[in-house]
Amino acid sequence: MKIQRPNIKINKTWLMLIAAVVLALLTTWLTSKYLAQREQTIEETVRARSDQARGAMVAVVVPVRPMSAGTVLDESTVASRNVPADFVYSDTITVADFEQFKNNVLIRNVERGKPLRKADVQEVFADFSGSLKEGKRAMTINVDEINSVSHMVEPGNLVDLMLVLSSGDGAAGGANQTVVPFLDQVKVLATGQKVTHDDPATPGERKVSYSNFTLEVTPTQAARLALATELGKIRAVLRNENDKQTVDFETVTANNLLDDIRERARRTGRKSSGAYVEYFIGGKASNEPVAPAINVPLAVPGLPAQADAGTAGNAGANQMAAPQTLTDLVKLSLGNTAAPAKSNK
Repeated sequence: MKIQRPNIKINKTWLMLIAAVVLALLTTWLTSKYLAQREQTIEETVRARSDQARGAMVAVVVPVRPMSAGTVLDESTVASRNVPADFVYSDTITVADFEQFKNNVLIRNVERGKPLRKADVQEVFADFSGSLKEGKRAMTINVDEINSVSHMVEPGNLVDLMLVLSSGDGAAGGANQTVVPFLDQVKVLATGQKVTHDDPATPGERKVSYSNFTLEVTPTQAARLALATELGKIRAVLRNENDKQTVDFETVTANNLLDDIRERARRTGRKSSGAYVEYFIGGKASNEPVAPAINVPLAVPGLPAQADAGTAGNAGANQMAAPQTLTDLVKLSLGNTAAPAKSNK
């Protein structure tokens, strides 16, 4: 028995309509896909050009809401925000540095979304010892108005310490003194009992008088400093906080100080125009080598260049007293208009 297949008639109109719909949907999908990719490409190009125009970006810490003084900083109170590096202050708290400022307390009111600065926060300690870093010690030394740079040294500043040593009985004034570099880049923790900078946002009368520094030192530096204060005088020299160059200079003594003075006078080419008095520095014992000498011309301020017989009686009244110490001698030699010249007289 022969099986006959059913005779199904296909409407070509409906077939073309279905094909058109499928093609339309496919075209729509492809078009939307292309537009999405194109939009993403344009956004990336615009963002890259914008970043290039604004420069590098830095992630800084900003408050998530307006906060008042006394608020403790933690992850719930701050957020990260990218800002151009050109708009960031040197003391702005960045996300990378936030860990060291975490759990600090605000010392002034701050606004939402504005970068926090180091001057806005302060560490919280139970007492002063809590402010010391691990491995550091606090040591106090006495200072006066000159040694404190006229009381302009503030907590947080860096100072260099020089040691002034004296040998002998001091009868020769500063002739036996030596200045050596001792410690450099030492942080001042407190001046007197003041341990923080004055807040410029709260103006008021400042009491700047103090008589001691509290310095941040290592245990070894503390031992050296304790011994140095017994051996001689400590002189503090204020330095810029951004200057990280190590202090390194030769020991300064009275002899090489006078050598520098004589060398400077020799370079200037000035000539002596009168008699002189020759001073020997040191050389008390007869078996010692020839001591360094400095020649001080008599034609010094206050003395007449030449005196005749009629004015000989007044010369003694006009003459200046001979220098008694090395300090007076150096001042006298620096004030001369004529260079020292040796003579066999």
